[in-house]
Amino acid sequence: MIKPDDWKPIEVAALEPAALGAVTATGSTLVVAGPGTGKTELLGQRAAFLLQTGRCAYPRRILAISFKRDAASNLRERVEKRCGRALARQLDSYTFDAFAKQLLDRFWRALPNHLALSGMYKIGRAQPPRQGYGQFQLSVVDALKTASGSVGWAAQMLGGQPQEHAVHAVGFDEYSRGVQALCLEPLTASSTAAFLQLVALREGLIASPPSLTFPQIGILAAAAITANPMIRTALRATYSHVFLDEFQDTTSVQYALVAAMFEGSETVLTAVGDTKQRIMGWAGARQDVFEAFEQDFLSVASAHGRLSLTKNYRSNERIVAILNILKARLAPEEPDFVAVRKAPDLPDEEICSVLVADHENAEAEAVAKLVAEAIADGTDPRVIGLLVRQRAPEWEERLRDAFDRESVTLRNEDRDVGGATIQELMTEAYSRFLLDLLEFCSRKYGGTLWSAAMDHFAAAEGIEIDDDETAERALATRVDKFHTENRIDPRVKPEPDEVRARIGAIEECVGLDRLRSLAPQYATGDFFESIRKASADFLIECAEATTSWSDAIDRFRGIGQVPLLTITKSKGLEYDLVVLLGLNDDQWWSFDRNTDEGHSVFFVAASRARERLLMTRTSRDRNRKIEEIFDLLRAANVPERRV
Repeated sequence: MIKPDDWKPIEVAALEPAALGAVTATGSTLVVAGPGTGKTELLGQRAAFLLQTGRCAYPRRILAISFKRDAASNLRERVEKRCGRALARQLDSYTFDAFAKQLLDRFWRALPNHLALSGMYKIGRAQPPRQGYGQFQLSVVDALKTASGSVGWAAQMLGGQPQEHAVHAVGFDEYSRGVQALCLEPLTASSTAAFLQLVALREGLIASPPSLTFPQIGILAAAAITANPMIRTALRATYSHVFLDEFQDTTSVQYALVAAMFEGSETVLTAVGDTKQRIMGWAGARQDVFEAFEQDFLSVASAHGRLSLTKNYRSNERIVAILNILKARLAPEEPDFVAVRKAPDLPDEEICSVLVADHENAEAEAVAKLVAEAIADGTDPRVIGLLVRQRAPEWEERLRDAFDRESVTLRNEDRDVGGATIQELMTEAYSRFLLDLLEFCSRKYGGTLWSAAMDHFAAAEGIEIDDDETAERALATRVDKFHTENRIDPRVKPEPDEVRARIGAIEECVGLDRLRSLAPQYATGDFFESIRKASADFLIECAEATTSWSDAIDRFRGIGQVPLLTITKSKGLEYDLVVLLGLNDDQWWSFDRNTDEGHSVFFVAASRARERLLMTRTSRDRNRKIEEIFDLLRAANVPERRV
């Protein structure tokens, strides 16, 4: 055990003072961390400090909550690297949805009687869907007249009901956000949209089997905790520290769950986020979540307070200068970012500029040409990011021929491959397990994938091998037997039937129940089956497009391909070269509806770039709605270039 005063950051030269303060804080902290400031590293160092100094001493644990599955797994891996597996076992790293589901699965019996659940439920889609919403409104209005069914139940539970005209006045988007205004313990619905959400929840609860969305799971979990102080006490006794990542995107439902568990407790919370990157308002992100956290968790004497990180380790100094101009529009009160890296030895217009083409075909040709030149100069295709505001499939179609002529492979990460997007598939535990084992079997001696195979089998079987040599030897024998019996010739082209057979062999060896246990979201409903199908379908597609197992596996992983994705899906990623496509009113049609969020979306896109940031438009584009963005680019001395 290391004394707190003797502890030093691990595998980094130094942390900026604010970061070190957050890492070693004894009380709750709100860390404002802009792009490239090292949020994951900060949380990894924070976990190492707590575990190595005994501030979080066994049997107590650290709870880390992220928004994306890859962020949750990345943090877990970072903590293992910083302090070893033995200590890292005290970290529980989940997504919000996975953690809420785990809570409900454990404590559903504690729900109040009027919210009773049979235990077994499926993860369903939000009901009604957009196309059925009008009929849903009509059915609610009819039921209001007779106080019947789920509508009558909701009215009785709330002691009142909305007027018919109020129900008709709620649009679908407002209805979708209504779950954020619904509290189940005590039961309150602060809007007509929330009343309608209560009706939908009741319908889901009485279905056979019950069907729930993740926001509904969140409010039910919060209700079980609020109604039963013993559960709250147990959670507080378990978790001495909590990490909240990407805090700016926290919804009201998610914040209420955190508050139900830890508000007023001695548990120390570290929330890390950036209001400048708040781009999930459409999904219910709470606008005042920073202020709420300060009021609920930082107003006590033991709190450490609010800190701001300023060092940008990602982008070079030229791009950081541009980000500071954009930041001044979003958060003028915050300090400027400080660049850590020099700009490359290139003319300014090659580091950052707006490329103006005569028409769409010329735009596509120019983008394909500059990407091909970057690859020829040694840039890995995977560190080139083509970002779009929306409609990625249309951009894929527009760019495909030009990229084919340059012999560059384009990969639309937003493409649905049968139940999941390609990007989502790459982060799924099942898909990663499957591809790692297939690649393992294609290697004569396993090579570096031997350790990955051991880890995968250990996780699936739920065994710990680090401190048990007997268990490790037994597992190694099973893994070696699996490798011997399932060898793949990497040079042979896989046919669809063989792909299915290989997947079946892995599933039979490991067991579907064990594979289902790899992730909480696989436990109920049909999500696991969707991921199985999407993984198989996409691998078959990759096999048909290549000439060998080796190439098919690489294609599945995206090796040698240039990713195309929406700005929203690029959160948390970074690229040496970012090309922001379609800087025009058509792509940014909703900009003037919410200019703050529009500026945040643009800020997120620009801040993905490490070395070069290029934007495109055509001379025929309309730019009236986004004139503010062009004003900022001019203020940052970003030139336009004809291509």
